[in-house]
Amino acid sequence: MKRVFKLISLLSLIFALACSQESELTFPYYQSVIIKTEPVIVRLKYKEAAIINRELNIKFEGVVSDSRCPIDAICIWPGDGEVKLCATTNNSSKEFTLRTDLFPKKIFAGKYTIELKALYPAPKTTVRIMPEDYYVDIIIKKFDEKEPRPVLLIDSNNSGLIKKDMLNVNDVSLEKDIITFSVGYSGGCADHFIDLFAYREIAKSNPAQVTLNLSHDLQGDVCLAYITKIISFNMKELKDFLKTHYEITDRVLLIILDPSGRPIKNPIIEYKL
Repeated sequence: MKRVFKLISLLSLIFALACSQESELTFPYYQSVIIKTEPVIVRLKYKEAAIINRELNIKFEGVVSDSRCPIDAICIWPGDGEVKLCATTNNSSKEFTLRTDLFPKKIFAGKYTIELKALYPAPKTTVRIMPEDYYVDIIIKKFDEKEPRPVLLIDSNNSGLIKKDMLNVNDVSLEKDIITFSVGYSGGCADHFIDLFAYREIAKSNPAQVTLNLSHDLQGDVCLAYITKIISFNMKELKDFLKTHYEITDRVLLIILDPSGRPIKNPIIEYKL
């Protein structure tokens, strides 16, 4: 039992240091979380990590910026907090930021979604929050790989989240809220991550236009087999966002870009809301 504990501790330390070279970690610096079908809320202190199902490590690296409205002040805008997280799996490690009020609020890491629920402590006009005082609540959900992934909403200044590895888009179709792509790429030796992002800013034409951008991360795969795949995404969150923020209830035109930023063939699709 002691040997098993030491092995887990060693692996946890390796994971915790994957995205940061800092040697000072809070103690305990990791927690083990098992997720089945229901989402789980995980609280992480500064530099603390959580190991999810022994296959995914999530580490809270710190706060990039914090313009949230103090609780003892009156503001016309709630402000925004931007936190940096690191996701590590067996094959990859990547840093990303999530926002409290702006976008993105969630992101994929392998077969999990990671969503920022809250940033603490709440700011006050009389108190300066030190970096080590911050902690976050994140919602982690394991999704059924047979089910369509949700489209991820981002602001245009977060386009760096889009991975630009080559992806051939052979066909695209839309049925109700599900958009489906037939794609091809070179690989065969690693899992490839294909996501679909929707820019929150829209062109207010008639009908309005929404830009979608495919993202492809080949995870350093150097194999040359040609892989074809059918992948689907659920547009419901995008639809709810358009109805809530822009009061659009009839239809929009979807402008679809490949990972390089070029429009795919027949890129304009009408999406009825």
